Amino acid sequence: MQREFLEKSLGYVFTDDAWLRQALTHPSVDQKRSTNLAYERLEFLGDAVLELVVSRELFTQYPKADEGLLTKMRAGIVSRQNLAQLCVELGWIEHLEMSPQLEKNGGRQTLSVQANTFESVIGAVMMDSNYNAARKVSLHLLKTSLEKAESFVQVNSKGALLERLQAEDGCGPTYKVCLVDEAKPAGPFRAYAFWHEMEVGEGEGPSKHKAEMAAAADALQKTLWKVKK
Repeated sequence: MQREFLEKSLGYVFTDDAWLRQALTHPSVDQKRSTNLAYERLEFLGDAVLELVVSRELFTQYPKADEGLLTKMRAGIVSRQNLAQLCVELGWIEHLEMSPQLEKNGGRQTLSVQANTFESVIGAVMMDSNYNAARKVSLHLLKTSLEKAESFVQVNSKGALLERLQAEDGCGPTYKVCLVDEAKPAGPFRAYAFWHEMEVGEGEGPSKHKAEMAAAADALQKTLWKVKK
């Protein structure tokens, strides 16, 4: 374990590096389990810390977003896929101690192991210091993810918008798509989302479908359609 490297990536210096060592110890190494040398308990704590930190940040960042949209954005940010990717990019997974057998079976490339490692390190910061320190580290590491929070729901934005608007009065959105530049018939395109003839969102994309998706995502973020006509 290269403590200096890990602390630099975290932007945090441990008082007791035993917490960091535990966070980087896979259960396959601690066969007794009762000794609590592995990361399982810290993973549990880190998961809760990340949920709270991201929830509060999204609540503040998107004052008009409803509970459903906030939940979807949070789910994307703290998803195994996103946390695993961050863990790999930060180089933490290379410092995880695991059994030779798990190593041989490709355990270091497993999505769940990578995500668990990320969560356990956050839990270690929490135990070494306090919630404020863990929150600061989490915001530092998730900065880019939080900045593009809307992208985590954009894939299903049309479906989400349809569901949300139909819940209001049974009427879904309509879309109008046009070329950004008439001289370029292949695109890009600009789309507008309407509800009861009121424009609720707009967006651009390389195809008509992606432009509509962007418009729906914009509408979900603005939540202008929450105001009933």
